[in-house]
Amino acid sequence: MTVNNATDLRAYTAELQANPNIRVIANRNDVLLAAEDLAWIEATFAPAQVTLFEHGGHWGNLSQPAVRRAILRALDGL
Repeated sequence: MTVNNATDLRAYTAELQANPNIRVIANRNDVLLAAEDLAWIEATFAPAQVTLFEHGGHWGNLSQPAVRRAILRALDGL
């Protein structure tokens, strides 16, 4: 139970929302993200902090130029 609570990012929602340097880049069809996880990400972070690709699984699309550009844009200015 303690490990579950310590590793659940929902426990840190307020702190995460207060940090403007956080960026989330993921794929909607990632097998490790449930629908409620995606909903939490979209509700927790500002749209400018989140990039969600429709397909790619668990980072199966890292070789795609659009994904690499999104990662570099997310890091720009941090």
